[in-house]
Amino acid sequence: MTTALEELRMKHILLTEKRKQELIGSLTLDEKLLLGAVLNYEDDDTLEVDGLDELDGELGFGNKTYEDGMETFVNNRE
Repeated sequence: MTTALEELRMKHILLTEKRKQELIGSLTLDEKLLLGAVLNYEDDDTLEVDGLDELDGELGFGNKTYEDGMETFVNNRE
C-alpha cells in the first residue's frame, strides 16, 4: 500500500479534489513542506536557460570597460 505522500507525488494519476484534500490533510507538517518543495521545483522552469553566454571577465559601461575590477581603456577604432 502506498502512503499519502507517495500517492500525491505520483505522475499521471487522476485525483479528485476531495481525494487530494484528504491526502494532503493526512500528511504531517514535514511531509507537507517536502511536498510543497517538490511541487515548486517541478513547476520552476527557470533552471533551463538556453542561448545565454557566460561572462568572460569583461564588463563595459559606455566608454569605460572593467576587467577583474580594474578599469581598462579600449580603443575601438579599426
